[in-house]
Amino acid sequence: MDTKTKINSEGGYALIAILLLLSLGLLVGAGMIDSASSNTKTRALVKTRSEYYYEVEETLNKTVSWLQENSKSLVDGFTAANFSSNFDLGSPALGDNEGQDFGAYSMVKMSGTNNSVLLTNNDFFGTSAFPAVNNIDTGTAFDAITSFQNADLGEANARVLVIWARETDGNYEPIFRVDVVTGNNPDRGVHSFSYVYSSLVTAGGTPFGFYGRDWLRTKGGNNTCWSYAFVHNGTSWEKGAQRSNCVVQSDSTLTLKSHIHGDAESLAANPSVVLQRPTGAVSGNTCEGAGCHGNSLPALSMQWSDHCGSGSDVNVSGIQTLPGGCYRDITIGNGDTLILNDTSTDYKFRSFDFGNNATIRFQPGTNANDKITMYVEEIAANNNRSQLNASQVINIDNKPSQLLIYYYGPKDLKINGNSDTYAFIVAPNADVELLGNGDYYGGLKAKTFYVNGNGSFNYDETGGAGNPAVSDMNYTLKKASQRYR
Repeated sequence: MDTKTKINSEGGYALIAILLLLSLGLLVGAGMIDSASSNTKTRALVKTRSEYYYEVEETLNKTVSWLQENSKSLVDGFTAANFSSNFDLGSPALGDNEGQDFGAYSMVKMSGTNNSVLLTNNDFFGTSAFPAVNNIDTGTAFDAITSFQNADLGEANARVLVIWARETDGNYEPIFRVDVVTGNNPDRGVHSFSYVYSSLVTAGGTPFGFYGRDWLRTKGGNNTCWSYAFVHNGTSWEKGAQRSNCVVQSDSTLTLKSHIHGDAESLAANPSVVLQRPTGAVSGNTCEGAGCHGNSLPALSMQWSDHCGSGSDVNVSGIQTLPGGCYRDITIGNGDTLILNDTSTDYKFRSFDFGNNATIRFQPGTNANDKITMYVEEIAANNNRSQLNASQVINIDNKPSQLLIYYYGPKDLKINGNSDTYAFIVAPNADVELLGNGDYYGGLKAKTFYVNGNGSFNYDETGGAGNPAVSDMNYTLKKASQRYR
């Protein structure tokens, strides 16, 4: 091979090598560009999710802050006086006003509807529904729906849903579910949901006393009201000397033909405490108008099935003792006795029926703090009314505050007989009438209360206060979780 041919051959090899190196460089460059593009997209995605995370956190925190800032208005809807007219309690269900996305089951609905109790600033969560409330300190009206919609809650969208309300001393502590979503597309972005538990701020409480929400009346001069401070002397309970701390209260008119040795208080404007002479008198303070008392009735369902999921009928024969728990219809035979002595578990009944000389005897013991609590819908019902006869329902060996009866039925309750009655009774759905010649010792709260017999009615001061006065509501964030969509 001559020199010229050799040089040409080597030049060809060099060109091929250069082309190969150029191709390899192009491939490496393309890979680097693709990798850079992928890294850029990854960084962008991470940045977007990070931004979404902080948006959701900001809105969640601002939503809880909004609840706390407006707590003195929101709490008004959950007091004993207002809860039953604002809300219904029931089984878990979706509300008719919830949106197509992010539906959540709740056991609290707006009264008389299937609408969930919710506040939102975006329609895809549904339509807001919340009762009219007032600031508990100033009485100023507060529109929670408009306030929430106009609030600065950050960039994300929020919904506050009341899923349950815990009863405590007649008032209620709501549990909220808070959902926060980024953007306006429910299928994209970040969705967080959290639970916010409330706790009521309460103070003291008004005396249990005698309270007829719609009205309270006494028939005549024999229907005096004194108070007593029961004490145990080591052998038995003694009521001690008469004291002048009886309290009669109503949200409307008190019509008194007897001497009240204590205070008379009405939320209605003057004249709402009507003293009918010559026997009508009040030895203590008379107060008429807003703020005169803080008493109210608890919200209790009128159906046994709402208090007990199940329970058996019991036919009492001889002397029989029942532990606390759920029962349905109780029939006590002629001359037979039912003993109730459980102070740790509430008794829940639908009805009682008594044979001749049949009795219920309560035995809470001698500890002053031990108390038997009984829920019942009907007692010896006849002609659309229940009858509690002191010769059948016997607690006279104990102090009155050791027996608390929640009569939750809608039928009128007549308390009669010639023996004395020792009990505290709460009847939020019924008109109560005190008849006969026996005296009544304890306390009573009802829709209406009429002392229409010849006996006196007397307050057991050891029964303590009624529903505590609510002054505010605090919130605690729990169980936060987050989802990327």
